[in-house]
Amino acid sequence: MAKEDQNTSIHFAEDEQTEKIRHWWKKNGAAIIVGLVLGVGSVAGYQGWGVYQARQAEAASDLYQTMLRNLENEARTQVRESADQLISKYSSTAYADAASLMLARLDVEAGQLEQAGHHLGRVMDHSKDSAMQHVARLRLVTLALDQGDLKWADRLLASQPTGGFESRYDELRGDVFAVRNDLNNARNAYQSALENAVVGSVAAQILERKLNSVRRVDDR
Repeated sequence: MAKEDQNTSIHFAEDEQTEKIRHWWKKNGAAIIVGLVLGVGSVAGYQGWGVYQARQAEAASDLYQTMLRNLENEARTQVRESADQLISKYSSTAYADAASLMLARLDVEAGQLEQAGHHLGRVMDHSKDSAMQHVARLRLVTLALDQGDLKWADRLLASQPTGGFESRYDELRGDVFAVRNDLNNARNAYQSALENAVVGSVAAQILERKLNSVRRVDDR
């Protein structure tokens, strides 16, 4: 009799647990299914986004190569067209930054300095790549020097940190000092730039000429 009572208790417990599970499933099951579907959808969406990004990058790369070929052929109009497309259609890629730098170069060659500054400012302020930001900032400094705007050059050169471009920043600081005829500071800046330059490089050779130039003037 005790065994029957034990079995009855077990079955009752099992039935009670089953009923609780059924009740819980009835209450929460639909939400679980929706969650699973959304989860699977999210994974599929993420993978789809990755494929989309890869295709965007590939298309941008092809267009960038077209831009470079047009540059080699001195087809300036086609270069601008390719660059404009990269910026408008693939703004989230690094190729758009390179296209802006290219347009700035063409504008400087054409004497359109204000427009060149616009393209460089876009990269400096909005690029996701810190190296690109520094390249644009340094080119803006040279633009400021060309325009004789030394205060603008000073503001741009105040950027910290210099992101591995120490030599170029010091060189341009030297250029600003040289324009102001502050030869002592120009010499120190060029010397610092030379110490951070690659030995034997074209950049180092240019720095040596600049350094010798301010030394000769100072010795007079």
